[in-house]
Amino acid sequence: MVVKSSYIVQVSVISALLLVSVLSIIQLGTAQLSGKFTADLQPRAGSNATGKATLETGDGKTITYTITATGINSNITNVAISQDTGSGRAPDVVTLKASPQSGLAQGSGNNELSGNFTATDLMGPLEGKSIADFVKAINDGKIIIRVSTMPFPLGEIYGTVNVGGNETMMTGNMTGNMTGN
Repeated sequence: MVVKSSYIVQVSVISALLLVSVLSIIQLGTAQLSGKFTADLQPRAGSNATGKATLETGDGKTITYTITATGINSNITNVAISQDTGSGRAPDVVTLKASPQSGLAQGSGNNELSGNFTATDLMGPLEGKSIADFVKAINDGKIIIRVSTMPFPLGEIYGTVNVGGNETMMTGNMTGNMTGN
């Protein structure tokens, strides 16, 4: 009798754990995509510049960004978000500024660029994908922001984007069922 009772308890516990797991997966599948991401931008050898990037999404369709840089006194040629593909390359997935565009003032030493982008702006390995795919890449530690200048074409400052910030943490389904618009 004791053996049968012990078996029933074990089966009940396993069943309960499976049910909780299924419910958690269902909840994640319907959660909203919103939150804040940050990156500390560090200098390459030979530069004293630093920076900070903040990305935020509230609706799961638009990413709002602010990138600040201090100590960059050269012409800023490009501000981009790249994705580490594991191949030793990090192709751009969003171009935030190219040299003829306005933004990050040149030569002032203190610079800021802000704006937003949607899934239609994604390119490279994320072209045709959704903001949820972009967020998944952040959670996987694969998204890098870099600010390039004439002396540092591969990025004078750069950093990996991390989940969370000073106020909020990213919540929701990172693989979502969201559309690209």
